[in-house]
Order: sequence, then structure tokens, then C-alpha cells
Amino acid sequence: MVPEITNWLNQAEPDFDAGFSLFCRYSPNRALISWIGRKRDAAMLAYELAKLNKYISSPVADPVPASVIRADTAQPVPAPAPRPALEEQPTITFKTFDDRRTRRSDLPADLQAVYDTVAQDYKLRRGFHEKMKMATTDADRAAFRGKILECQDRITAGWKRIDAYLYEETTKAVTEKFNEKSCRAYISKALKEENLSQKKADGVRIRVKALLDHGCALSDETLQQLRRRNLA
Repeated sequence: MVPEITNWLNQAEPDFDAGFSLFCRYSPNRALISWIGRKRDAAMLAYELAKLNKYISSPVADPVPASVIRADTAQPVPAPAPRPALEEQPTITFKTFDDRRTRRSDLPADLQAVYDTVAQDYKLRRGFHEKMKMATTDADRAAFRGKILECQDRITAGWKRIDAYLYEETTKAVTEKFNEKSCRAYISKALKEENLSQKKADGVRIRVKALLDHGCALSDETLQQLRRRNLA
């Protein structure tokens, strides 16, 4: 048995936060940790800690009985009433690395290093986000949030450098191999899409400029659509 858990279970009025801290330390069940932390369910916490304490002490995990006996008093800790299935946890959605569809091989060596750093920061950010959700104090949550923001700043700066390079390379390619029909087709297809990625939007702007620089006219309707979507 874990002495800390045993001592907590043996208290007449155990402190929830102290017990929850122990549960976070020893339990591998992150969904259950999150549920108990949100509900602050003392009965469920005591039951799960007692069950966990017995499991840790056993070389082979045995099926857990409906009640667990506390070592010093031989008084059973009854299993709480059945609970509904764990509610789905709200999540913070971040833009993922794959959304960019940027190929590492398309970049020069210095920007490949930036690309690798961005990829690593996405992993770090996800890890800090999980730790923030599991944190039990405002101070810990604030610390992990600070780490998340640091990662996000590096990610944003990295993509800014990569996007600037890709914008310049695309501009150069479109200008050197200008094809009016190809530019018009690209713009027309893009305007039919409801949401454009940053890369696609930049592609439209580059081709609009190329058409205008080569003296090619755009219809009033097309110009209005482009201006309405901040693409011209």
C-alpha cells in the first residue's frame, strides 16, 4: 500500500484536494481524474483511492470487490452508487500541423530547421495543454497556459518565415511562367470555396496581381468578390 493514500483514507474528515492530488499522482486514468476533479465527488474519490491503494500493493491485480476494506479499522468503504457514463470533455481546438499541407522538402535547409522546430512545438503545446487540463491549482494552470502561449508564439513566428518564403517563390514562379488562362482558372476555382487556407488566399492574390500587371482585365463581378473577401 501507499502510506500517503492509507493515511488519507484513515482520516475522519479527509481533505478533498489532498486526496485528489494523490489520485492525480498515482492513477493512470486521465478521464476519471478529470471527471472527479470537475465534480469534486468525495465519495467517488475515496472509493477510487482505496481501490487504487489495494491495486498498487498487489503484485498481480485481482478483481476489485464491491467494497474495499480499510486496513486499520476493518471498516468497509462502500462502493458508491453507479454513475452515468463520463461526460465528453470540452476541448480547446488548435490548428494542427497537417492543416498547412506544406512539404518540408519544398523548403531550403534553414527553413527545414524552422519547420522541424514548429513540428516539435506543436507536440510540446499538446503536452502542456493536457497537463493544464489535469492541473489542480490555479497557479499550475497559469504556468502551463504560459508554456502553451510560448509555444504558440514560436509556431506563429516560424510559419511567418515559411509563408514569406513560399509567397516569394510562388510569386516568382507565376511571374516567370505567366499563363493568363491558368491564373483565371485558379482564381475562379478559389472563389467557389467557402473557406480558403492562408496559402490558397495568397495564391489568389499573387495571380490577381500577375493578371493586372500583364494588362489583363477582370470583370466587375470578379473584382467585387475578390474585394469582399480581401483578396484584391
